Formats: sequence, structure tokens, C-alpha cells
Amino acid sequence: MAWLEGVMRDHPLLFFAIAWGWIALWILGSIVFRTSRGKPIVSRLPQGALYTERSASGRSSGGFLRSLGGASRCLLVGVTHDELIVAPRFPFTLMFLPEIYGLEYRLPRRSVRAELRKGVLHDYVRLSLDTDPSRGFELRLDDPERFLAALASSR
Repeated sequence: MAWLEGVMRDHPLLFFAIAWGWIALWILGSIVFRTSRGKPIVSRLPQGALYTERSASGRSSGGFLRSLGGASRCLLVGVTHDELIVAPRFPFTLMFLPEIYGLEYRLPRRSVRAELRKGVLHDYVRLSLDTDPSRGFELRLDDPERFLAALASSR
């Protein structure tokens, strides 16, 4: 490994360029992946939604890796007549973060069950799917009662 120390000492900019190049490749790869799947790079909430929030927090409970990560004040949440939409805001759509941590959902509203949970520091909404109750997620919202009312209204 002495040769590596010599290269780092003699060419420090090379390692700087490699690190930034690696990050750029991850970003480019995530853009290609998202666009090939029809997912937006810049998420938007639908007009005329029953409920919208642009700075929600959340985390998935679907497995060990997903429970490690979460989103703090960077999720868009919308409830329309037909769907529940949870999407990360740009730049959190990059580098495969939504895919790794399970932070992106577009679900039929009638298949989602929600309950308000009281936490020590804040309240949160626990969401689960009728089709797969083990695949759930939690949202910390500014107005959880209004969210629950919109989700329950005239299903």
C-alpha cells in the first residue's frame, strides 16, 4: 500500500476528482433510473388536492435498511380524491435515496389505513396497506388531523 500513499501524496487532485466523479456517476445513474421508470426528478403535488404538505417528515418500516433512513422535512404529501401521494422533494430524489429508504408512494386512497400515534416529542401518522399490512410507513405532519380527515373523506 506504499504505492497508494505515494500516489495520494504526489497527486491529491486525482483523488479529489475521482471522489467527485463517483458522486456524479451516482447522480446521473439515479436520474437515468428514475426517468426510465417514469418517475419525476422534481416532484409536484396535484392541483386541487384535498390535503397537501410540502415539508413532511417520514420513514418506512419495511425492513431493517429502510428503517435506518428517513426524511426530515423534505417530503411532499398529497391526498386527492383517488390517491395518497408521498414523494421526496428535489434534490432528495437523487442518488437512489427514495428507492433505498422507501420514501415514495402513490397508492389508491381506499387501500390505505391510517392512525394517529402519540409520540414523546410529536405526533405522527402510522400508515399501512390493506394488501400488505407489514409494508407501512410513518409521516410526521404539521396538521395530522386535517390529513386524516382528508384521507377518510367520502372514500
